[in-house]
Amino acid sequence: MHRSADRPSPSHPSSWLRLAAAAALLFAAAPLLAQAWKPSRTVELVVFASPGGGNDKAARALQKIWADNKIVDAVVSNRVGGGGTLAYTYVSQKAGDGHYIAIAQAGVLTNPLAGRTTLTYNDMTVLPYIGTEPVSLAVRTESPIKTLKDFADRLRGNPASLTISPGSTLASTNHFVVALLARAVGSDPRKLRMVTFGGGAEAATNVLGGHIDAMVNASNNAVPHVQAGRMRMLGIASPKRVASLPDVPTFRELGFDVIQDSWYVFLGPRGLTQAQIEFWDDVFARTMKTPEWKKFVAENGWEYGFMPSRETAAFLKKEHEEARSIMSDLGALKAGQ
Repeated sequence: MHRSADRPSPSHPSSWLRLAAAAALLFAAAPLLAQAWKPSRTVELVVFASPGGGNDKAARALQKIWADNKIVDAVVSNRVGGGGTLAYTYVSQKAGDGHYIAIAQAGVLTNPLAGRTTLTYNDMTVLPYIGTEPVSLAVRTESPIKTLKDFADRLRGNPASLTISPGSTLASTNHFVVALLARAVGSDPRKLRMVTFGGGAEAATNVLGGHIDAMVNASNNAVPHVQAGRMRMLGIASPKRVASLPDVPTFRELGFDVIQDSWYVFLGPRGLTQAQIEFWDDVFARTMKTPEWKKFVAENGWEYGFMPSRETAAFLKKEHEEARSIMSDLGALKAGQ
């Protein structure tokens, strides 16, 4: 058979060496190619509160950014109940399937500590942290409570005289804010009248309707009503004022040393592979850099932040211990926890 003069013969030693080297490179690359993962169908982004609340708004903002930028095809699914337990349980049961992720807040730590569920974040796969949002205490404008001092004085006199909603979850970050304020003024936090709804949006509706006295929620639940002149923020529990709420003082400024932020992380089902975790790390890292997400953060008073899954796992471990300590002090910890 005729061979081109510039094409080496396989029988030549150097040709075999080059072929062997090429094969070695191919086989070395094969595991890397095999490890790559991406969704093969629509992702279900699970939210534990009803539409309109803070975590629902965040989830829908993410879904739109992913769609507009062709990052991920996803739908938002609201699974309300048990202060997040229903949503977390639903996702945890999809073992090994990276097409299900849940937005999570402090309830994922406090629910098992309070004995409402045996499911913990360790039964799921930790995915990235995407930032924090200030927690605000708000009343309707017609309320006789004009300042945080007025509110604190009511708690001091009789903590059960006010009906307050922390949104969808008891023994949550939101609940902690009022409990710590009550403790600061010498009242028993266990006597607080706390009521839950499907989420922050429903809590706001009940405040505006005069059915409850106040709500302590992620600030974005109150912002539209404050802007419309129908609600008044008494303060935020952040370490410092936030750019989007320059006129709202912090609890600390007003003489109450209470600091609690509302953080957001994502969780996947148990048993996700490293490739699936890396996919979601990359997706959230890219998303956080988009102009659309930065605009969402600015408009909703969030503190911009991102941590990949490994760092988020360490963060949750620290937060878990802090939550246990606070709940123990407040008498909300289940025996044996």
